[in-house]
Amino acid sequence: MLIHHINMVIRSQRGVALPMALLTMLILSALIIAFSMMAASEPVLANNQLQVAQARAVAETGVERAIWALNNQANANGIPNPLVTPAAPYDGTTAVPVTINGAQVGVFTISVTNGATVNERNIVSMGWTPTNTGTGPKVKQRIQVTVVQTRFLDPPSALTVRGEISVGGHALIDSRSDASCGNKAGTMSKGVTDTSGSASIYGADGNDVKNQSSDIIQNAPDATFNTYTYSNAELDALKALAKQNGTYYQGMVSFNSSNQLPNGIIYVDTVSGQNIDKNGANTTSTSDFASVDIHGNAPVDESGIFSGMLIVAGALSISGSFQMHGTVYVLNDFTYLGTGTGQIVGAVLSQNVRDVSATTIDTDTSGNSTIIWNCSYAKTGGGQLPQTFTIETGTYKEISG
Repeated sequence: MLIHHINMVIRSQRGVALPMALLTMLILSALIIAFSMMAASEPVLANNQLQVAQARAVAETGVERAIWALNNQANANGIPNPLVTPAAPYDGTTAVPVTINGAQVGVFTISVTNGATVNERNIVSMGWTPTNTGTGPKVKQRIQVTVVQTRFLDPPSALTVRGEISVGGHALIDSRSDASCGNKAGTMSKGVTDTSGSASIYGADGNDVKNQSSDIIQNAPDATFNTYTYSNAELDALKALAKQNGTYYQGMVSFNSSNQLPNGIIYVDTVSGQNIDKNGANTTSTSDFASVDIHGNAPVDESGIFSGMLIVAGALSISGSFQMHGTVYVLNDFTYLGTGTGQIVGAVLSQNVRDVSATTIDTDTSGNSTIIWNCSYAKTGGGQLPQTFTIETGTYKEISG
């Protein structure tokens, strides 16, 4: 009985081998076809990926070429500043070949135009691989970017205040020694400038008589100061530079022998980190303003002189024998109570955004507060500020084609 049952089971499996073999062959055929298609398409896809990467690299080469040209305006292949009409190859029509070991990998075209502000340039670079002509397959990549140069405000005086000025004691403000950027006044203010004691203000007016109307420009129209004001975009760019240098601060900061000022760009921002009145006039509480004081051997440089640019999104108070070469840019009140041999050589600008009190330049009887106009120091931050065009944060865009 058992043997009979086994025979029946065996006989019932006859004919399965052929369908199984056919099914296996069908699966294998599908796999072979799929692998064959992949083998044919993968080199094409890989080549496309390679050409896209090459086109991007070629376009980036164009951007670097344009930035180099902007930063080397005296070179025969540079771009003049101010920009008028760019010559080839910066006019967007000239194809520049890119070669590696003598073999051309692509070409790029560059267009350089003026930006929204006088210190901005827009760059559009189109990279092509292997070329931008002919009927054969080609890949293109477009990169557009805005580059910015730290704008020299070129203030009209050694001390420029969008408000009132009070100068007392033995304070000295002097613009006579440097006319390389034009003849500057000693002070310019939106309101009145009050002098007391033996305070002396000299402009480059051709004489050595102090505190004349040519030395002290008062009651200037508010719109006059727009030229000497950084925009929010420019402040953001300056913040970025300070952050890169590790010299970005916020809120209340004291610079002294225990917390010294390194040379370069120093940016002390609001408590929140948002630009003052970015959302409209009087929208930022004064409690958000930065508050900075400088005294007691603050410069870290062994010379005892801080060289750079000091930007304060609020109020700045300087006391003691502080020496500086560069530019002070304060968005609100500025108080300077100097002693000894302390002096600021360069320029000071106070925007007085809340006009709580007059900018004060004063001194005790044992010393003096001194501001000496110097165009080179004001322009370069005592030789510390980059005078080059750099990519503006958030403007780099890639567009493939």
